Amino acid sequence: MSPIIRSLRGSRQYIIAFTFFLLVTFICCSFYSKADCFIGLNFFHSNWLDNFFIWYTMLGDGIIAFLLLGWFLFRRRYLQGIQVIMAFISSGIVAQVIKQFSHMPRPRVYLHAVQYQHFIEGITRGGWSSFPSGHTATAFALATILALHNPNKWAGLLYLLMAISVGYSRIYLGHHFLEDVLAGSIIGVGCAGWVFIAMPELKIFGRRIGREPSLAPLVIQ
Repeated sequence: MSPIIRSLRGSRQYIIAFTFFLLVTFICCSFYSKADCFIGLNFFHSNWLDNFFIWYTMLGDGIIAFLLLGWFLFRRRYLQGIQVIMAFISSGIVAQVIKQFSHMPRPRVYLHAVQYQHFIEGITRGGWSSFPSGHTATAFALATILALHNPNKWAGLLYLLMAISVGYSRIYLGHHFLEDVLAGSIIGVGCAGWVFIAMPELKIFGRRIGREPSLAPLVIQ
């Protein structure tokens, strides 16, 4: 069996759970307006949740990708480190290109004060770069690479839950709508999957290095 196919089968719980997330999110976006979805998901706010999500949303920053790169290089898991950074770069490029063409208003611009008032001063941004969510794309790209390299189904589900939580933090903080998060998740998983398949091994000057144990051929004795 191909090592890539084996990794995909080992991550089937992650793939199934992500598909379920896509289905539920797509149905919500189809049957409710972006304003209704946004307000419905922001039904509760508190100071401790504000502070928590202000911190937590940073898991979708690029610095996390570089920290993971450093960690994997330190562990001599070169392939996984390169895949992480390539997934981050490719998903970021795709998200930024779409932003330039979509030019969609952020919630603070789109919603009138009478519809929603819990924007956090100094944190919530305005502007016209709402679609898609770049932080969500990064979070899902990193989560997908990590899940594909970890055969533990619970670890994969934890990575997915963390990525979904980053997406929700973007809605909670008033930066994005649900449809922005949906698009960001698709971009992140798509780019990570492409990197994983296109880069099954790492070669430098024709020499194979950093082959991951999870991708090594299975030898039956």
